[in-house]
Amino acid sequence: MAARVPKYSGKNLVIQARNVGSRQYYEHDDRGMARSSGGGSGRGNFRYHNSGGRYRGGRGGRTWDANWEDGRSSRFVEGHWRGNKRGSNRGGHGPRRPQYKDDDTEMTGSREKNRRQDMYKRRGGRAHVNNHNNNRMGWYKAMIKDGVKYDRHEVLEGIRSLVHEPFIPVLYEVEGKSLVFYLEDNGPAVQAISEINRRLTMANGEKLSIFFNRSPPPNRPLTQPQREQVMQVMSARYSPEMKRLDLKNFHNDTTLVKESIFCPLYRQPNMQIVVNIIMEHIPHVEEIDLSHNKITCLDELDRLMSSCTNLHRLSLKKNKLTSPESLDKLSGMQITDLTLEDNPLCDRFRDTESYISAVRKRFPKVLYLDAQELPKPIGFDVDEEVTKIPKSIPTYFVNPNAQNLVTVFLHEYYKIFDTADRLKLQEAYSQHALLSLSCNFPESGPGARFTSLYNAENRNLKKITNNERRYKLVVQGRNNIGKFLSSLPQTNHDLMSFEVDVPLAEATLMLVVVSGVYSQIADRNPPIRSFKRTMIIVPEGSGYCITNEQLYLTNATVDQIKKAFKEPVPKEPQPAAVPNVEAQQKEAMVLKFSEASGMLPCYSLQCLEENGWDFDKAATVFTKLKAENKIPPEYFPASQP
Repeated sequence: MAARVPKYSGKNLVIQARNVGSRQYYEHDDRGMARSSGGGSGRGNFRYHNSGGRYRGGRGGRTWDANWEDGRSSRFVEGHWRGNKRGSNRGGHGPRRPQYKDDDTEMTGSREKNRRQDMYKRRGGRAHVNNHNNNRMGWYKAMIKDGVKYDRHEVLEGIRSLVHEPFIPVLYEVEGKSLVFYLEDNGPAVQAISEINRRLTMANGEKLSIFFNRSPPPNRPLTQPQREQVMQVMSARYSPEMKRLDLKNFHNDTTLVKESIFCPLYRQPNMQIVVNIIMEHIPHVEEIDLSHNKITCLDELDRLMSSCTNLHRLSLKKNKLTSPESLDKLSGMQITDLTLEDNPLCDRFRDTESYISAVRKRFPKVLYLDAQELPKPIGFDVDEEVTKIPKSIPTYFVNPNAQNLVTVFLHEYYKIFDTADRLKLQEAYSQHALLSLSCNFPESGPGARFTSLYNAENRNLKKITNNERRYKLVVQGRNNIGKFLSSLPQTNHDLMSFEVDVPLAEATLMLVVVSGVYSQIADRNPPIRSFKRTMIIVPEGSGYCITNEQLYLTNATVDQIKKAFKEPVPKEPQPAAVPNVEAQQKEAMVLKFSEASGMLPCYSLQCLEENGWDFDKAATVFTKLKAENKIPPEYFPASQP
């Protein structure tokens, strides 16, 4: 826009307007303009007003504020121009930009004008609220100064009577002498409420001051009564007829807002509470709507896979899932109807085909995606039987009959290991047994406390590269192993943390892997560490002994430390009572029967127990059953026909 103005000093002055964002800047071209006379002095701000013809001067350039339209005098809004480099480091011609991104102070006039404008704002004037424009998303915190003097519901109703924009006040409560609440993703409401600052008049004639500030989302852990209230809200949102649970925009539920409960499902503790309620009370649910919850992680929903086997429809619309990998936690769910639209991950695909392919890779049973029926996948039309992966268990024995023997052995071993005299343990090893220690501890910091004795004998192959050194670190022989174990720091093992795997149990060899945690005895703050022992056990004499062992040590994880030494240790297991038969005689009898029959020791033990430990009677029964081909092949070693 350009407007001609009267001549000044023999030159025409041209007013130019330019839009920058939501503001207009006005510049002029004074090329060839003669040096001014009078109040301007040729330097600083230069202003012309139609009424009175007043000029103003100052450092930093000239400003022309005039409006000749209809012959009326009025200033151009924010007509600011600085042209003298000496007045500012910015220098050069052009509009002065606000000092701060969200600066609402007009830069049109002098500092005095800005001061008056700020005073006007503080006194309740209708200040600019461009920083709360309609496009702004996120959280704002409203503070009603001295609002505690009034009924909070009356104050809220007064605000609603003056503001026509709908809004949901989150956590409307007292904070000091003020009333506060939060608004989420509601720029229009923030702007509208800001405009009624000092316009809401209470019964005593006082006008309320309302301020808004940017704020992070409120974070309030749920108390037990609030958790019960959440469960009641979920019950009201559940449809038993349709077996459908509606958790859409859950934290803005009217009941929760009324009770000042903030339960956003994008926070892991809240999602954990909700999933626990689903698993305990409605495991038969078939459809869950989790849309409009700003969810970024699906880790907690993983637990629904084993509990809610009837769950076939899932809506995750309008959340904040950023990548296809965020769906991996739910991979394998029998979902037939899935909604993912309006998530950032939908923009990661080049075309629809790649989007469908990525979803089907994780949900092979899906038939509807984002409310659209999917085309039938191209492939072989062969209905394969779905093989379920067996549930993992902490302890495994390939032969259940070996469990009693291994359990007794480990209890006896660690009962001696946690004493000051470990030399007795050398009797548990064969004459030419081998043992090696490998550990992984940090070199510095709290995790490196009391690790020097371990590191001296550390045979970690990633750290020890010299072959000769590796060989020397292998402890050889029964006596040397006893001395080596005695040199290690004193410990106290948590037997309830033990996890035992016995993947191999034959008459001549048994493989035992045991892991758990122990406390290293120290003067103060004893560290808790994790261990894993891999032992090869063979029969020797009337019992068993260790012929090869690998011991691995490292610091315990956070979960292991939390659970360590929490459960009471049960009474020491005892072998089954055998009337008039000593333990050593029993073991010798089992080995003898195993050699004569060819069966594994565990099944030889079973045969003797069922025949009252009568060796001849057990042999007769065995011979008869074998002749009738009634003994299963797995009772014998794999190499024996």
